[in-house]
Amino acid sequence: KGGWAVSRLSFQTFCIEFYSHHIKQSSDKVFRLFEREGVLDLLEREYEDLHGMGMEYMMQFLDEYLGERVEKCCIAGSGIDNAGEGMEHYLIRATIIPGIVERIQEYYHMTEREALRAFYHSATGASLADDETGLYGQSELFLFGLFLEEERNLWEK
Repeated sequence: KGGWAVSRLSFQTFCIEFYSHHIKQSSDKVFRLFEREGVLDLLEREYEDLHGMGMEYMMQFLDEYLGERVEKCCIAGSGIDNAGEGMEHYLIRATIIPGIVERIQEYYHMTEREALRAFYHSATGASLADDETGLYGQSELFLFGLFLEEERNLWEK
């Protein structure tokens, strides 16, 4: 039918990364918020209607959907509450994370959601979200290798 179609995984990742920039929070914190509040399920279920929205409208939609739950997430709890102060590379992350997640999914025989969770809950995912590490400039394969190394080290302990 023409046009460019974005995968469901890419769409979810773009929403996580853009929203983390929008509310100035780390993407792992936004992933947890999305998971807890059912946003990932909403994005999956309503993909056909939502994926064509512009990102500005999507941010407004998510603000309205989440309401005060965003404030509770971002005022209380752990994490970097000022993470947005240097998140210029959220678009790069949104572009490379789907490939990393697909590799995790294939390597560990996980569902897409399990692989997405594994990445965002990992130290590699947290380090990628921190612009000061410079990991946003590394390749998908390099970052997948870091993730594997992290997982191996966890199992060896």
